[in-house]
Amino acid sequence: MLLFGSSNVTIAQITKVKTIQEETPEQEVAAPYDSLKNICWENFRSQVGQILYLNDDAISKEWGVYSGITTMPRFEYSALVRKNWNMRYLPDSIIYKFTIGKGQHGSDYESVVGKYYYVNRLIEDPKNGSKKSGSNYSYELIMKDTPYDTVYYDFSSYVKFFGTFINTGYIEKLKQKYVGKELIINEDDSGLEKIGTGKYEKIPKGTHLKCTDISIDDSVSHPILLLLHHDKYGDFYADLTLGVEMERLDTPEMYKVRLQKETALARKYGKVNADLIIRNQVRTGWSKAMCRESWGAPKSVNVMSGAGGTTEQWVYSSSCYLYFKNGILTTIQY
Repeated sequence: MLLFGSSNVTIAQITKVKTIQEETPEQEVAAPYDSLKNICWENFRSQVGQILYLNDDAISKEWGVYSGITTMPRFEYSALVRKNWNMRYLPDSIIYKFTIGKGQHGSDYESVVGKYYYVNRLIEDPKNGSKKSGSNYSYELIMKDTPYDTVYYDFSSYVKFFGTFINTGYIEKLKQKYVGKELIINEDDSGLEKIGTGKYEKIPKGTHLKCTDISIDDSVSHPILLLLHHDKYGDFYADLTLGVEMERLDTPEMYKVRLQKETALARKYGKVNADLIIRNQVRTGWSKAMCRESWGAPKSVNVMSGAGGTTEQWVYSSSCYLYFKNGILTTIQY
């Protein structure tokens, strides 16, 4: 408690945005921590000493309860029960700020959500096997604000994402990387979703947008959003969690390189083909060089020779192939 009562450490503050306006208000050695990744299965061990933020959850908010925050690790409690046969196993007794809402039970939503937590230590279930696959762990968390309670969050190592927990250092790094910087729409007929409507709107290629903030959408998927502004077109967001929308955006440096590449490809193959190559598309009738420009080198090549000439099968995955007849693309298989 003294750690936080007298601490002057500054942590990144989480900001929120509603992308669609509501019509009515409603103990092993860990790898070095990489703050350019949010908490995930690859770095969960290195979160000790970090500060996590428990974000809103739309479903839990509706229920008024949040599950997963306990007063001791569940596997430790289970071990106590096994040792003391007279002890009645009552999972509710170890739930922090236990409450019931809409038929669900868990912690009182407002008591745990929207709070900051210091990761004091990582506790491993002694029953974990040597392979550590799907093993049980628990974070010992100290609430950053009053009442400075110590709580626990249990998880399995095979879980790729940790629900609504967000590492504040990750948000701070994203802000340093993007906020105040320009990003450029890099494709024709491309666009982003507009704040306030959530509808996809096209923005002309070459449009410069300014990043105004990093935010979090209150939804089931909990995307981390890049907020963008243009004086004429308005305010938009790009989902940093999946990265799909980020493919439509370049930094000024990246955009300059893209234009140089497009010009070079247009000279070699014509503008129409160059546009398709830039979008990583292929078309029958193309040469092997054009396909390689678009899709890159295949994982393997199978060559078959016969009376009609040479046929090549380019293998990109277990279900993705290109077939060439005498050096010309004849079949595309997905």
